[in-house]
Amino acid sequence: MFQPTHLLVSRTRQTPVQIIPAEHGFKIITESEWQRGSEPAFEIRSKQGFFCQGISVVGYSLQPIEIAAQAEVTANQPANQLANQSANQPAISA
Repeated sequence: MFQPTHLLVSRTRQTPVQIIPAEHGFKIITESEWQRGSEPAFEIRSKQGFFCQGISVVGYSLQPIEIAAQAEVTANQPANQLANQSANQPAISA
C-alpha cells in the first residue's frame, strides 16, 4: 500500500510522495510510479540536491505530511480541546 510521507513541491504542484533510501541519497516515488512498479524519476542527494532521471533540477522542495501525527493527536484529545487548538492556530499560506 502506498503511504505518502512528504509532498514534492514545485511552483505549480504538490505531489504526495514516499521517500525510499537509495545508494546515493533517497528515491522519491509517486503513487502512480508505485502502482506501475516503475523506477522513481526523482531522487534527492544530500549535497547535490534534486535530480530527475539523472539530471539536476531546481525549484523543487519536500515538505513532510503530518497526517499520522494529526490522527494520533485527534485520537487522544477530547473534541472541545481540538476545537480550541484549531481556533488558535495561524493560517499557513505560501
